[in-house]
Amino acid sequence: MNFLPLSSLLFVLPAFAQQSQWQVSASSVAVLAAESVVVYRGAPAALKADAAGSNTSDIVVVNAVEKDGLWSWTVLPLSTGTLSFVARFQSAGGKAVEAPPISFAVNDADLPNDADVSDIKGPLKARPALWPWLLAAALIWAAWRGWKRWKARRLKPDGTPLAAAPLLPPEEIAARAISELRASGLWESDQAAYYLRLTDILRAYLEARYGQPVTAMTSVEVERLVKARAQDLQIGGGVRELLSRADLVKFAKAKPGPEEGPRDADLALNLIKATTPRDYAAKEKAP
Repeated sequence: MNFLPLSSLLFVLPAFAQQSQWQVSASSVAVLAAESVVVYRGAPAALKADAAGSNTSDIVVVNAVEKDGLWSWTVLPLSTGTLSFVARFQSAGGKAVEAPPISFAVNDADLPNDADVSDIKGPLKARPALWPWLLAAALIWAAWRGWKRWKARRLKPDGTPLAAAPLLPPEEIAARAISELRASGLWESDQAAYYLRLTDILRAYLEARYGQPVTAMTSVEVERLVKARAQDLQIGGGVRELLSRADLVKFAKAKPGPEEGPRDADLALNLIKATTPRDYAAKEKAP
């Protein structure tokens, strides 16, 4: 009978000790913009979760907690369809470790019918959000007051009104807003607030351009609208790219590089130019 030398056993045993049997527990179905939990068992010891490295444009990690050898990852799907997620860790020595990938189908949230809700007092209907209407009413009132004051000042010496200045087109309003955002210094002080303002400017422009409530839409709905209206399908992908990256910074606390904010401002300007109809732009520039 042959026996392995003692020195051979010293090299073999650690190799078996490092092996782990990953077990993953997760639902095969998830809901858009609703948290879902993935549980890992059998992970190697002394791991540290790499939440930022596990984020994608479709899935954002909300939290990763280890307790009694079980890792619970809370994730937030940002798009629909079949998505794949890989949890990434770092070992005590700084080596990257990946859990087995999982896939699940993400669907839009379905609201229950009134007949499916049972309650002693009957079903309660959710109240529509009032703040958008109140804000719109306040803006309309302020615009009317401003117009009245402007009209009162726009008079010739003989009392006749001067010719009214033309209203700015939506693409010029958005371009000026982005220029003011660049000069505000917000990117250097608060990146989440910067992306919130940048996406608000882009959404307000698309709402004025297409006459749809873009400010109340999800990122996926905005992409579908732009793809349906724009002549170039790649424009919708650019809008989705910008909104998804902004969501990572605003909600997942992702840390963008120092050049990403100004570059995304350029991307927003290019998207605005690409969605401005040529005949409309020519008409606005005509004397």
